[in-house]
Amino acid sequence: MGRKGGAWAAYGSIREVTRQLQDTKSRSSLFDSHILPALCYAAETWPLTKSVISFIQTTHRALERSLIGRNLHSMRQKNMTSADVRRISLLTDPIEYIRLAKHRWAGLRREDDRCSTRVTQWFPPPNLVRPPGRPPARWNDSIHRTIHPIFISARALPALDYTRTR
Repeated sequence: MGRKGGAWAAYGSIREVTRQLQDTKSRSSLFDSHILPALCYAAETWPLTKSVISFIQTTHRALERSLIGRNLHSMRQKNMTSADVRRISLLTDPIEYIRLAKHRWAGLRREDDRCSTRVTQWFPPPNLVRPPGRPPARWNDSIHRTIHPIFISARALPALDYTRTR
C-alpha cells in the first residue's frame, strides 16, 4: 500500500468520528494528527520534486474535500476554490509539514553521530555501476532552496566590529 492508500485507510478509520464532530478545530486537529503523518510517512527522505508535490497536494485536497463533505461537482456549482476549502477546514499544509520534517531529520542526522557515520562512511558495492551525471534531485536540494536565501540575507548585513567591545 502506498502513501495514498495509507492516507485513505487512516481516514477511513476516523471518518465516522469526524462526521459527528461539529467543531472545526477538533476535526482539523484529529485529521492533522492521524492522516497527515500517514500521507507524509518517510517524506523527510524524499526529494521534493514537482511530481511529488503535486501527488501530495492532490491527495490531500481529496481528503480535505471528503472531510468537509464536498465533492468537485458541488464545489464548481458554488464557485469554490481549493483556497476556500482550506480556509473552511483549517488543515495544515502538507508541503510545509514535509519541509519541517526534513529540517528535523537533517538536525537529527547532525546530532546523532551513529546515523551520520553510517551515511557518510557508506561505500557502494564494487560491482555497482551508476549512470554518469548528477541524480535528477536529491533530498537535501529542498533544504538548500529554503535555507540559501537566509544565508544570503545574513551576509548582506554589515559585519560587527568586535575590536571595540574588548
